[in-house]
Amino acid sequence: MNGLFSPNNLFFRSLSWMVDIIGISFLWLLLSLPVITAVPAAAALYHTCALCVRRGEDGAFGRFLRSFRQNLRQGCILSVPLVVLGLLLYLGRGVMLAASNQVGGYATAMYGIYDVLLLIPLGVCCWLPPLLGRFEFGSKELCRTALFLTLRHLPTTVLVVALTLAAAVGCLAFVPLLLLLPVTAAILVSLPMERVFRRYQGG
Repeated sequence: MNGLFSPNNLFFRSLSWMVDIIGISFLWLLLSLPVITAVPAAAALYHTCALCVRRGEDGAFGRFLRSFRQNLRQGCILSVPLVVLGLLLYLGRGVMLAASNQVGGYATAMYGIYDVLLLIPLGVCCWLPPLLGRFEFGSKELCRTALFLTLRHLPTTVLVVALTLAAAVGCLAFVPLLLLLPVTAAILVSLPMERVFRRYQGG
């Protein structure tokens, strides 16, 4: 009977894990809404999922909020150019798509090349928050390191970008998934990323 109500049994551990997934996803969504706080929110999401949720440790909400506060200033500074860059790339893709539809031929080829090259800025954007959440870098060094990892570990970058885009598309297609997919995607992304980080930590 004692085992039935033990907080360590499978039911209560699974329930606790689901509460963490939904609660942290909600926190991430709430703190990302101002847009300028998107990077520190993403850094806190990754940090919490990689070091707490994956291991089933307690205190996930506290860890998330501490990480968010610690990286708030630097993350907000980084968010502004990233948002501007994202908008420019999105508009550029729209222009290339329109040219492809109207002209065809070489314009279609250029549109395909543009989409392939988008992997680099998308990769940098995917590496930046985990680096911010896990390590201490100045902003310039953080961006250089994100670019280095994007190019040096291209297969990992492709996988991470694909997982991130799949989660984004899933959330846009079915809004309630915003309470599940952010943490789920962060956990999946952390698997290859943490292997890369351990290589440079000597672990």
